[in-house]
This record gives sequence, structure tokens and C-alpha cells, in this order.
Amino acid sequence: MQDHHLDDKSDSGTRPTVEFKPHFHEWASVLPGMICVSRKARTATFRNYVAAETATPVIGCCACLSTDDAKNFYFAGVCRSKTVRPIDDGVGPQTDEFFTLAIGGMVTMLNNSKDPVFPGDMLEWTFYNETNTASGNRASKRLKGNPRRISVKVASPTSERVFGRCLSFAKPGETFDLVLKGC
Repeated sequence: MQDHHLDDKSDSGTRPTVEFKPHFHEWASVLPGMICVSRKARTATFRNYVAAETATPVIGCCACLSTDDAKNFYFAGVCRSKTVRPIDDGVGPQTDEFFTLAIGGMVTMLNNSKDPVFPGDMLEWTFYNETNTASGNRASKRLKGNPRRISVKVASPTSERVFGRCLSFAKPGETFDLVLKGC
């Protein structure tokens, strides 16, 4: 297993938070309402063909990625159909499993941030997740068996990661409606 530092900026008396690399079936499974992003690349042909029935490699998990890595990704969409991967036998995946993304219109999502969201809030995606990196977690243990997922947060006015506008109120852990900004 590899360990990666989420934040190398630590107080003088504390150690930085360490995150362990999740198993394939943990990070490759995606459920409806999860945010998916795709890697930016100069020669990426996928980005030029964002249309119906187009396959694009995306991730819905940000385990072992820091907030600084977010600049290398762009918003791809919100998952509409689930794909739950079986536990890997060590040989690798047998087949590609596809799922669909919503790239425009209204979607229902889970508020996976620590703050409530209100109607009219512009939301952005982030690799930082307050619930999984709380100081109460021990660095040597897996975080409840679930890898860190891409989170929502209220957008700053100059953010480049804004992906939609909130339509309903939601406390942390509740679902809310959101209208996607479109591509």
C-alpha cells in the first residue's frame, strides 16, 4: 500500500494527515448523484466530443489526490446510473463497466460538505472533504472503509470549478436539487 499526504502544511506539533490508497473496487464504484471529473490533457480528444453516447474516462473518487491536483481536472458531470465493481481478484477488471453522466439540466445530489447549502448558492466541486479528514481520524487506519469522494462547496466568486446552482436547502448528509451549469 502506498500512502500519500493530503496536506503537507501541518502545525509544528502535529503530523500531516496520511491517506492510504484504496482497493480498486472501492474507488471504481460510482453511485447516482456523485460528481465525476476528467483529467485535463493537451491532446485529450474526449473533451472535443462531449455529446450523447460519448465515452469519456472519468473518476468519482479523489483518494490520494490533494487540493493542488484539482487544477489538472475538469468537471465531467454528475452520475445518473450506478456501477458497483466487485472485489478484485488481483488479476484486474474483466470488463469495462459504463455508467451515464448528466451534463446539463436538474440533478439530485447528496450534500457531502460540512456546511448547509441554500437555494441560489453557486456550487463548486473540490477534492477536499472535511468529513474524511477531520482531526479525530487516526492516520494509520482506513477511513471507515470508504475512499474520499469529490465534494461540493459553496463557490467563491472567482472559482473556475463552479458546476451548478442549488435549487433547494440541504443540511450536511441530505439530498438537494441542483441545476447544472452546462458544458
